[in-house]
Amino acid sequence: MKNTLKFILLTLILILPSCSGKLYKKINACDSSISYVGRYAFSNSMEAVSDWPGTYFRCRFTGKTLGLLLDGPSGAQFNVFIDGKQKKTISCLNNDTIWISRNLSGRRHKLEVYRRTEAFLGRSAFKGLIIDGKAKVFKWNDLPSHRIEFIGNSITCGYGVEGASRHDKFLPETENNYLSYASVTSRDLDADYFIVAHSGLGIVRHYGDSLKVSVDPQMPVKYLRTFDGTDSLKWDFDRWKPDVVVVNLGTNDFSTQPYPDKDVFQSGYINLIHTIRSNYGYIPVFCVCGPLIGDPCLSYIKEVTEKIKVNDRDDNLFFVEIPKALLNKDEDFGSDEHPSVRGQQKIADILIPEIASKLSWKASATKE
Repeated sequence: MKNTLKFILLTLILILPSCSGKLYKKINACDSSISYVGRYAFSNSMEAVSDWPGTYFRCRFTGKTLGLLLDGPSGAQFNVFIDGKQKKTISCLNNDTIWISRNLSGRRHKLEVYRRTEAFLGRSAFKGLIIDGKAKVFKWNDLPSHRIEFIGNSITCGYGVEGASRHDKFLPETENNYLSYASVTSRDLDADYFIVAHSGLGIVRHYGDSLKVSVDPQMPVKYLRTFDGTDSLKWDFDRWKPDVVVVNLGTNDFSTQPYPDKDVFQSGYINLIHTIRSNYGYIPVFCVCGPLIGDPCLSYIKEVTEKIKVNDRDDNLFFVEIPKALLNKDEDFGSDEHPSVRGQQKIADILIPEIASKLSWKASATKE
C-alpha cells in the first residue's frame, strides 16, 4: 500500500503544472548559452550532430531537474558531469528523455557532456535540455586558456581503456575518450581539445589490410570531414583554431604486413603536415610515435619530421617518441592490448612536459 501511494504521488508530481504553467521546459540544442567543442553540424535550430570521439558541450543551469535529449544508436555513449563530478554514463535513446537528476540543489550548476565513443559506434544528435519550468541556462564562464587538436587512431580514441585486462575483447562500454592520453594531456595543460581519430586507420594503410596502400579513406582524408562516417560535408577549419596540433599516426600502417613503402608512407605524412599548415599556419605540431609500434615506423616518422623541418624551414615541428617499453603488459593494457587508464596516463606524462616546455605553458603540477 505504501509503495502504491508513493507511485501515485510521483506520478502527480510529474504531470501537475508548476506555478509558471509548466513543470519542465525544453532548451533547444542551438540555444546561445550552450557551447560546443569538436566537429558538430547544426542542421537546424533543434539539434547538434556529431560522430567523432571526444566531442563535448557545456553550459550552466539552475533548478533541481536535468534531462537530455540524445538521439542515435545505443553504441554512442557519453559521460555526464555536473559541477565537475561525473554523474552518469549514458547511451543514446531514440527521441526520448534521459533523466540525469531530479533532486539537485536549487543553486546554479555546471553541465558537461563528453562523447566517449568513436564514429563506428554511431552518429548522435543532441536535441536539447529539459529543465524546471522556472529554471534558466547560462553560458559557460570558465574557458580553458589553450586549444589542442589531436589526430590519431585507437590509442587517441581511448579504445578499450576501461577493459579489465589485455585479454578482454572490445565492448562499447570500455571505450572512453575522456580517459585517453589526449584528453588527460589537455586537462592537465588547461586546454580545450578537438579529437579527430578512428581505430585501425593509418596514414596510407589500415590495420590488417592485404594491400600496402588501403583503398578505403585513410586518416588524412577523413581529417577533412565534419563527420568521420561520410564525406558529404567538409569541415570548415576557420570554425576552430588550435594553438597546437598533435599527430599520433603510423601504428596501423606497420602493425601487420605488408608494410607500405617508405617513400609512400613519408609522402602521405608530409601531405598531412602540409594540410595542417595550410589551415592553421606555422603553429607548433608534435609528431608522436608509439607506444604500440617501433621501427620501421618510428625511424620513418623521425626522419620525415627532420626532412620537413629542413626543406620547409619549419622550426615549429617536433618529434616525440613514446617507447614501447613504457607500458607493462600486465598492468598498463585494457581490451585487445590497448593502453588502459594507467597506460594512457603514462603516455600523457611524456607528452605533457614536451608541450609545456616548447610552448611555455604550465602543467597542472607547476600551476600556482
